[in-house]
Amino acid sequence: MERPSTPSGFNEILLLIASIRRQLGEHTCTALVLGLCFLVPGFFLSFPGRKPTLNHQGTAELFEITRRARLVQSFEADSTASVPQVWEKRLAPSTALDRWTRHGRGLWWLIWLDDGEPVLALPNRSDPSALELLFADELHQKSFDQLTPLEKRNPSALEQSCLNWLTKGTAVQWQPSGLASISGPLFAALASVSHGCMRISLQGNRLTAEGPVASSPFLSLGDGPRKGPPHGLLRELPSAYLELNSVALKPLLGSFLNNPLIAEQLSSRYGLSKELRDVLLAAPVTLRVDSLEVGRFQASVQARLMVPAEQSDNLIQSLDSASKALLQRGFQRQQRDLQISNGATSRRVAVVWIDPQGDPSGGWSLGPESQGGVEVLFALGEAPTLGQPPIKRHGQQHLRLRGRPDQLVRLGWLAQGWPRVIRNASQLELEMTALPKLQQPGWLRLQLELR
Repeated sequence: MERPSTPSGFNEILLLIASIRRQLGEHTCTALVLGLCFLVPGFFLSFPGRKPTLNHQGTAELFEITRRARLVQSFEADSTASVPQVWEKRLAPSTALDRWTRHGRGLWWLIWLDDGEPVLALPNRSDPSALELLFADELHQKSFDQLTPLEKRNPSALEQSCLNWLTKGTAVQWQPSGLASISGPLFAALASVSHGCMRISLQGNRLTAEGPVASSPFLSLGDGPRKGPPHGLLRELPSAYLELNSVALKPLLGSFLNNPLIAEQLSSRYGLSKELRDVLLAAPVTLRVDSLEVGRFQASVQARLMVPAEQSDNLIQSLDSASKALLQRGFQRQQRDLQISNGATSRRVAVVWIDPQGDPSGGWSLGPESQGGVEVLFALGEAPTLGQPPIKRHGQQHLRLRGRPDQLVRLGWLAQGWPRVIRNASQLELEMTALPKLQQPGWLRLQLELR
């Protein structure tokens, strides 16, 4: 998908917006942004206007389908734009053009079931308040028709909220399999938001998505928190490729570190016991990803955690085990004064690991005890450094992340599976106002600065 050039004149601006809508509609099998990422699959850029809605029967039908779907997206049509490719694939070209023109500003849906191409759902021609399902081929339709009917039930309060968004505007809803198919290796870091839905809006070049997220199905959860007022999102371009501030590490790495295979290796090879893993996952964390102009690596990662002082001995034992493993792999250990980003040195000592090629590959530094805690600094790609002050959380924010997606693409952190609108974005900001709990979802808010 090629990004259109910017025309001049009011009419040409309208044509540009319509073109963007068409291109996004043609590349709809996309993701969300948790981590990291993170994580909204595709977008449809819309104008305010009349949106015909489904009746009770059509809404009930859509709900039953969403219970089976790994991913559902709703789109607001724009008859002035070109017909989406998926319409032309499911319908004859002439039929697609006619229905698209007649559709006006109505809604349409893409529904990804267990496998294969998505189902195109349109208002039925004979009864616009009911659904017409258009499958990629006869086999997919036959497989769907042979499915065992689900037990009838009414949506929970949280499910009803998501259903309202899907039937009244541009929105997306996902389950774990849908998120995993999009995020790939990043899924382990997104497990806390494996269930979710978001409503999507566009104002100028700023795209906003927000909604509830959780690590368990919405059926078992309460209605959860509602959004708070925004806190200066996207005010300035981040100095780093990625900045994170979270009250705990668990929402990001909990599923990864607790994976049985990973946990066994961490315990046997690096002495990272379950007790210490739980301590690290509960620790507040700030993280930065910065570009590197020289050396083997394109970027460095610096993470700062605060752990209870009584865990210092366990942490040191684990670091000693990691040191033995690194020495066996040909790395050299050096002790240096901990550098500060402004070029000065601190009174702290940093352990720096030099790879067999002679380049620093990372290290760590433990700070002195302060108010019952010890700061731990980890680095990858370069020697540990006390960098700039971390980004601040505001109000009820438990997690805040800022990034530059277009630069993360250069690092290979955002693969082709992510939507181009995200990959090309110059700025991203994400906030979570409540971390997912057992019986209550979190609330996630994402903003993108589009080109």
